[in-house]
Amino acid sequence: MNEQTYQLSQLGKLSQGLSFSRYIKEGGQNVRILQVANLDGLDVRPRPEDRQEPLDPERAHAALVHPGQVLIALRTTSLKAAVVPHDLTNAIASNSLTVLEVNPNRADPYFLAGLLRSDVMQRRVAPLFTGVTVQGIPLSRFKDLTVQLPPLDKQRAFVEGFRAIDAYRQEAENVIRLRDEELNAMLRPYALEEHA
Repeated sequence: MNEQTYQLSQLGKLSQGLSFSRYIKEGGQNVRILQVANLDGLDVRPRPEDRQEPLDPERAHAALVHPGQVLIALRTTSLKAAVVPHDLTNAIASNSLTVLEVNPNRADPYFLAGLLRSDVMQRRVAPLFTGVTVQGIPLSRFKDLTVQLPPLDKQRAFVEGFRAIDAYRQEAENVIRLRDEELNAMLRPYALEEHA
């Protein structure tokens, strides 16, 4: 099978995340609300500080994210994308995110996330960003964006590279965070508190 060109809307179902405030229900099921900050890696990463809200389970059920979906941040200064991993449950995408339910016969979700996150794609979509106060790419323009996809086996080879880079980046960030914490602890005696 050769490389093929598709509009993003042809690779699966694209939908806007949920405006969850309409689904809040006293005593409802607590659901994690995924935001742009959860898209820092190739996989969507839950954080301890993620917002959780009691939502009406019947109404919110259809909006729960599922493994393999690609969450995309279009309302930012740069494109971000990550895949919902198998162990992430009971979470919804906020309306600051777009959800792509990928057709697995055409694309590997991790390949698409890696492609969308790449510097090459960032440069390509830069002219599509609009807005002064809040920048972003309108979903109507994003869905018409064309990409050329290699065969699935080649996509999966790219995924291995994306995973290696993501793991290295995560490890480097952990080292930086630990070193920063160590230095701040060492500096604590030098930051005198004011006495009234």
